[in-house]
Amino acid sequence: MLSQFNQFLLNFSLLITSLLFASLPLRHVKRISPASPVKLRILVGLIAGFISVLLVLNSITYDGAKIDLRLVALVTAFYYGGWVSAGITTLAILGARFAVTPPGAYEGLILTGLICIALLITASIYRRFASHTLKDYLVLIGIGIGYSLPALYLLTETFNRFLEIALVYIIFILLGGYVTYRFLQELRKHFQFVQTQQELALTDGLTNLANRRKLDETLAHYDQHGYAFSVLIVDIDFFKSVNDTYGHDGGDVVLRQLSHLLEHCCPDQALVGRYGGEEFVVLLPDTPLKEAGRLGETIRSACADQHFVFSAYPAFHVTLSIGAASSDQGETSFEVVQKADQALYQAKQTGRNKVVGYSEE
Repeated sequence: MLSQFNQFLLNFSLLITSLLFASLPLRHVKRISPASPVKLRILVGLIAGFISVLLVLNSITYDGAKIDLRLVALVTAFYYGGWVSAGITTLAILGARFAVTPPGAYEGLILTGLICIALLITASIYRRFASHTLKDYLVLIGIGIGYSLPALYLLTETFNRFLEIALVYIIFILLGGYVTYRFLQELRKHFQFVQTQQELALTDGLTNLANRRKLDETLAHYDQHGYAFSVLIVDIDFFKSVNDTYGHDGGDVVLRQLSHLLEHCCPDQALVGRYGGEEFVVLLPDTPLKEAGRLGETIRSACADQHFVFSAYPAFHVTLSIGAASSDQGETSFEVVQKADQALYQAKQTGRNKVVGYSEE
């Protein structure tokens, strides 16, 4: 019994270690379910199939039976990816089982195939009445155990031998299933926490736009890959007067409302960020200067027409000065931003509430 215990621990350690490394490609996926895109479910099936192969190749042989935790991998694939993932995992299990089966001794291989098919059919029926919980996951594990025990009995030499193996098998499959479920849930929480912290580090706390760090990283990325882009620097005219009249809370309301306006006006491929204070930046990849200027005019006009509302004060208007520049001369991103800043300065010096594109003249 102690030898069996140690062998199952090795199989269990292999399962958890494989899950940890195999989960890394999926760390940015917020949720995986049978309703996820097919490509994602195929990836889940390939990962679960790979883990199943490792488990089968390191299985414990008792008489004609191969004992391991492949059932946990199969149920996990079905639980998260449905038939697509489970089908791929089943094929991987059968392939691995065939590889370790001696010529002419195919009873175990046939029984493995029957168990997988019966489990998936039963699980499909059960899922219609179940929710996505630990209890349902363990029920699927239990169904798999129920189908596996008769096969285990047929492949062992004596009833006492069957009882000896079955007891250890049931305990470790249930324990392996429970720990796997909890492990994946905690791993998902950890990935989501890390992703949230990364997003917060690149997000302006007031407007939820990209912050200066995110903008600088994107500009560095443009430099590294030689991407062409245009940039708009958007500045609120006389913002100090807004703060003096309505207080800093009123100024914050203006910044938030303007951030919504910018997101609404800008195309999906644009990166909108707050550069600091009342200054915003819009990065426009693969966009010529004239098109960027037209977008700047759209933003300026929309802002001039918008009624800003704060507390019990009457609605009021603010205007924008916008500088535009493009990387069409092959400059670095820093030089392009400097050109846009010079254009913004010109807009302010010549009356404000306008869009000025950078010109060498």
